[in-house]
Amino acid sequence: MANAGVINATGDAAPDSWHRLTAHMLRSYAAPGAPLPALPEAPAPAALYRAMVRLTRAGPA
Repeated sequence: MANAGVINATGDAAPDSWHRLTAHMLRSYAAPGAPLPALPEAPAPAALYRAMVRLTRAGPA
């Protein structure tokens, strides 16, 4: 559900944002001492801004 929220919120503005959330989740489930997967690049600030503007224009869900 969290991933669906990220996909819905970022839409076309930052469509690959879900990769980063998934990597964070996998890292949080890793056993102590296990190698951690690398985090994908964060979305550009401009892309996140566009996503937030898109959300405010869409109104309440």
